[in-house]
Amino acid sequence: MTVNDVKDILRSHPSESELESLKSDSRKGVQKLLGQYYKAKEKQALLLEKFELKERLELPFWDRNLFVAGVDEVGRGPLAGPVVTAAVVLPHDNTLYEVDDSKKLSSQKRSELYRQICSQAIDISVAVGSPHLIDKENIYHATELVMGDAINNLYLKPDHILVDAMTIPVDIPQTKLIKGDSKSLSIGAASIVAKVARDRLMMEYDRLYPEFGFAHNDGYGTKEHLQALEKFGKTPIHRESFSPVKDILKSY
Repeated sequence: MTVNDVKDILRSHPSESELESLKSDSRKGVQKLLGQYYKAKEKQALLLEKFELKERLELPFWDRNLFVAGVDEVGRGPLAGPVVTAAVVLPHDNTLYEVDDSKKLSSQKRSELYRQICSQAIDISVAVGSPHLIDKENIYHATELVMGDAINNLYLKPDHILVDAMTIPVDIPQTKLIKGDSKSLSIGAASIVAKVARDRLMMEYDRLYPEFGFAHNDGYGTKEHLQALEKFGKTPIHRESFSPVKDILKSY
């Protein structure tokens, strides 16, 4: 049996007897492949364990055939750009094993999971809160209002809402969770959808205002952004109620 034969066996769900046989094979290449196989199995088991933990908040609703929506936001802290919220309703038989808090994921992994979420979700809604709304209402209340828009724009009305540490102004029972995007599968999915949506918006704003580097800083107050703000002044997407935008406006 060649090493390539061993690769084929390990790819095709080997039996215990096949694994035992490979353990007795003295070739270093075979033992290396076997080690990689067991490492991958361990990683898969850990991923499944985390996945099952994240589903525990949704399971009581799924067990009663109820719809539960996860809601999260992205963009409360930046000096420029909107706050974006998403509501996601997942089916009980989803296979979104790698969904997590969007901040813990690479851009590539977020994009991959975004496609998976969109293909498996029962319903998804995204809502955008403008800088004007943020300046008018304050960022916290504006976020709550936009979360309400995300829920109201769903095609179906959920029976319950899981939300990341906010109170949504809708007449639907809801559970507030601290760091909910790490604890709930639905909130984690919503955090990914909101993040990808906002990132795409900021890429468009970067084309309009290239001197601010929005494609790289997402509107946060980086050195590059602050220097551009001093030199060019604010854009229509800057939040006038946020320092240092407010301070620069005073200097004009």
